[in-house]
Amino acid sequence: MLGIQQKKGDANKLLGKLIVYAKISPDAETGKGMAPLRDMVRNGLLAVSGEFKSNDSFKDFIRREMGSDSNNEGISEFIDRLKEEGVELPENLPPEAFKDRIQEISNMEIIPVPAKVVFYESEEELLQEEADIYYIGEFLGVGQAHLCITSLPIFYQAMYKEQVNSLEREYIDDLLGQIENACPEKDSTGLGCNDVFAEHTSLDTFMGNLWELLGVRIIPFLLAQKTDADYENNIRKFYGFMSSYLELEDVVQMDHSIRVLRSNQGDAKARERIELLSKKISATYQEDFKSASKLKKQIEALEN
Repeated sequence: MLGIQQKKGDANKLLGKLIVYAKISPDAETGKGMAPLRDMVRNGLLAVSGEFKSNDSFKDFIRREMGSDSNNEGISEFIDRLKEEGVELPENLPPEAFKDRIQEISNMEIIPVPAKVVFYESEEELLQEEADIYYIGEFLGVGQAHLCITSLPIFYQAMYKEQVNSLEREYIDDLLGQIENACPEKDSTGLGCNDVFAEHTSLDTFMGNLWELLGVRIIPFLLAQKTDADYENNIRKFYGFMSSYLELEDVVQMDHSIRVLRSNQGDAKARERIELLSKKISATYQEDFKSASKLKKQIEALEN
């Protein structure tokens, strides 16, 4: 659009970190009154960077307040916590009303973040950054380049926020679905209606976001098992589901960490290890081996 090229990143999965740059022609206008803009150009490049990812997403907030337990009791405790924090929620709040109120809360975090000028020795160095990178073209007028380059972050921020909100809505819908469909008793087949492995039997046939499946469905389901016998029965199903996953040690570590957390829900290291393992398993499944390698190092560092 308008000659703008996305040099790095995926427009449908924005990272929340943006770099926009333009090349300034050697014949560019650099006369009187251009000093402030001229000083922003280095090595023929005018670049700005914006960081729009919040440190603590709404999903992280929910997980922190509820832990990994997304059953009815966890929701009740979460609502009580919100009330303690001064959020007005009526008694016996139905799921739809709860959903609307939660979405109102999640939309309160819109805070404009300005982009700042950044300098690079070359375009090659700039393109090494872990960010969504856009190139807007070559300019003779430094003023025009500056106007274009500082306008794009506003549009980017809006689109990134829209993607984050969409993912959070999906998360809330899934969370509420578990509440509405909760079924602690098992039926005649021996499967509870909340048995995630009745719906997802194999990684080979799974279509979707594996990290979300692990964090929202599988791990809370395993943690919620009432007896050790129930856990052993369902962890076998988990191993069966993950049987085609190439790095089985990740699954073994996940099993061990869940067992630790079942014994001690306050074990912060086990909780963090589960989060990192979920991300690593998902990255490996998506063949994002660079991210998987970084996550492996984080997991190893956690043990030191």
